[in-house]
Amino acid sequence: MDVDVSVFMPLITDSAQAKNYAFEALTCAKSKDEEGYKRKLKEAQSCLIQAHQKQTDLLTLNAREEETTVTIYLVHAMDHVSNAQMVYDLVQELADIHLNKTGI
Repeated sequence: MDVDVSVFMPLITDSAQAKNYAFEALTCAKSKDEEGYKRKLKEAQSCLIQAHQKQTDLLTLNAREEETTVTIYLVHAMDHVSNAQMVYDLVQELADIHLNKTGI
């Protein structure tokens, strides 16, 4: 079976970058570096937007009934996008605690 990595690999790489930047943002928040936190979170958001755009492009192809081969790799890539979004959201919540924005 020939596998076209150009279909799923960009989703995985953009999502992985988003998670890495989000964790770097959390590290900044833990050390009370609010500017570093904001910078890294913005980079995470940018990568996440790119991943979501690629995911939307694939869904649009499917909606137009154009052939989209669903492989375990594509399912895995979609999972990466979901996990990246969850990490991004959780990092923001944890950063609020570390930066004392929740009144704790």
